[in-house]
Amino acid sequence: MEKKSIALAVGLFIIGGLTGAVVERFAVMPGTGSGVSLGTAASLLESVTHGEAKAEKVFPGPGGLTGIEVTLQGHPTVAFATADGRYLVAGPVLNKQGEDEAHTAMVKLGLIPKPASAGALAAKAAGADSFVLGTGGPEITAFVDPNCIFCHKFYEEAKPLIEAGKLRVRYVVVAFLKPSSMPKAAAILGAADPAAAMAKNEKGFDAVTEEGGIAPAQNPAAATLSAVENNTRLLGESGEMATPTLIYCNSKGEPTLVHGLGKESFMDFAAHIGNLQNGACRK
Repeated sequence: MEKKSIALAVGLFIIGGLTGAVVERFAVMPGTGSGVSLGTAASLLESVTHGEAKAEKVFPGPGGLTGIEVTLQGHPTVAFATADGRYLVAGPVLNKQGEDEAHTAMVKLGLIPKPASAGALAAKAAGADSFVLGTGGPEITAFVDPNCIFCHKFYEEAKPLIEAGKLRVRYVVVAFLKPSSMPKAAAILGAADPAAAMAKNEKGFDAVTEEGGIAPAQNPAAATLSAVENNTRLLGESGEMATPTLIYCNSKGEPTLVHGLGKESFMDFAAHIGNLQNGACRK
């Protein structure tokens, strides 16, 4: 899976080198508790960011850390301070489940919207500028970036099932991984035959450089660029800028969203999914 954290996207990368930590899950609560004081947090941020970031409040964090609500160049975000107030943890903070606690804190503090439900996102994706490969079998939705190597893997694994009439994939093409992602996405969506353009991108995919094989569009239409931007914005509503992001119907007939490819084989995964058609699970 290739991704860019929503928390990271709003500006934490400006604070020097990023650090990640594996910690237990925690609950975000107002107040300072017994952790680092607001004054100490403010002093730490002042020193590390040369005055570019301001500490608004502190809250209990995971693993003995103190959470800091930060305003950085006009954007709200979250960072963490160690118990001695001497070190700043900026960037994703991962628990044992691989979930980003910085992102969780931002949602709980109301700094960013709560991720859309799988059902709501599925309905929006059905109305997005997209295309479907396959004519039979259950349908799933896949958000992909032209330069995503894991999307390339997904495409290759899904292809035999699609050709056998056992799977349909609605491709929602986005662009965020590389500067060339946007013109390549535009080349796919703006083509007379997006499916053929997608096939060209995957056939020529360079696994070494992680670049899709289609030539970037030259002077793409404004409507096409807008479509790619809207698709990318829609992916952001899932809570992670990650590809591939899949939406499918589980065995209970419920819309389900996953970021990245699972550990099981794609063949096993596809054998136990329902039909997601026009944004809803159908028999």
